[in-house]
Amino acid sequence: MTSNVLRVMRHGHFRWFLASWATASTGYSLFAISVVWIALQTSHSLFIVGAVLAVERAAYAGTFLLAPLADRVRNQRTIYLASYPVQAAAAGFLGYGALRGTLSVAELLALVAVLSVLWDLSWAAANAAPGILLTPDDQFAVGGVEGLLGGVNSIAGFAVGGVLLLVVGAGGGMLLYAALLVVATLLSVPLRIVPPPTGSAPFLARFREGWRTVFGGRGRPLLQLGTVDAVQGFFSAAPIVLLALIALRTFGGGASAYAVLFVAYVVGGVVAGLGFARWNPRRRVGLLVVGSLLLGGATLALVAGEPRTLVLAAAVWFLVGFAQSAYQDAKYAFLRGSVEASQLARVVSNLYLFPGVTSAVGIAVIGAVAVGASPSALALLVAVGLAGAGLLAAALPGVRALRY
Repeated sequence: MTSNVLRVMRHGHFRWFLASWATASTGYSLFAISVVWIALQTSHSLFIVGAVLAVERAAYAGTFLLAPLADRVRNQRTIYLASYPVQAAAAGFLGYGALRGTLSVAELLALVAVLSVLWDLSWAAANAAPGILLTPDDQFAVGGVEGLLGGVNSIAGFAVGGVLLLVVGAGGGMLLYAALLVVATLLSVPLRIVPPPTGSAPFLARFREGWRTVFGGRGRPLLQLGTVDAVQGFFSAAPIVLLALIALRTFGGGASAYAVLFVAYVVGGVVAGLGFARWNPRRRVGLLVVGSLLLGGATLALVAGEPRTLVLAAAVWFLVGFAQSAYQDAKYAFLRGSVEASQLARVVSNLYLFPGVTSAVGIAVIGAVAVGASPSALALLVAVGLAGAGLLAAALPGVRALRY
């Protein structure tokens, strides 16, 4: 693991990219913890809260319409330098209006739409960047490094956002998000991430080319992977909902219990990323996809057993985080290592459409079920769903045989 990670970290432009993206991602954690509370404060309506989340998810699912731009630019730095300042301005307006109490519902929805569209365009470019900068053999190491930083950033972002919410209100988290986006912009200036030349084909031709890649290939492996991803995506939000539900009903609603379980979940993901960085199972991606989904189902079945001690519950949530991260690491390492770099942003965003749509539906369904269900019943439902996704992956030859 050490040699793989060190080799990745010696790449100067990857270090700059990682610094910029990690800063922006920490800010995104502030957005995630603040936007729901701002929506509730602004509208006093759960319907509007749902509408805000629906706008956000719809924007993410629709990124495939813009992703060809990330493949077309001469230097992907342009994407960050153009989008981060606009996102910073939108987050600043959102935070300022929330703190002053002058924000309207229409302004809230419009600003969330701007933030979500531009964030996901940046996300498309960021997912392609490691595949452009580094070799296929480095992609699991990239997942380990990004998982480590992502785990730390998520914990820090949620912690700081929670403190700001208590001290100055959710608007304070948005203002800090704006500031971090400005820093991310400055860190992007030295970047040089140059996709391979793609000729002078017009936008629509590039758009169609990306979809042909998804639907093509012997056995259509990407289409099969997208099918599995759609099933997994439906249940992808369940762990966070379950964490809150268990902290509330099993451990008496204590914030400390939620924090312990959340950290255990994140640490499990970090350990998975670092472990696969050492193993580098690029010839066994299909087996890893199948195994991680089946493990995810098994770990949620353990959650359904409702461990009554916090230590045992934390151990189970460590495994939940490990399984979920293993699946994501395998998927993105395969895409970065196997898809032609000149099409990478398009293909990644096209494939995200599958889980993007189902995750939006899943959030609504799982949230509704959580209102009246016990933690064990909800966990068992999700366990069956993830196990089903694993069995589907095992049944599809294009997924079983994934390698690069």
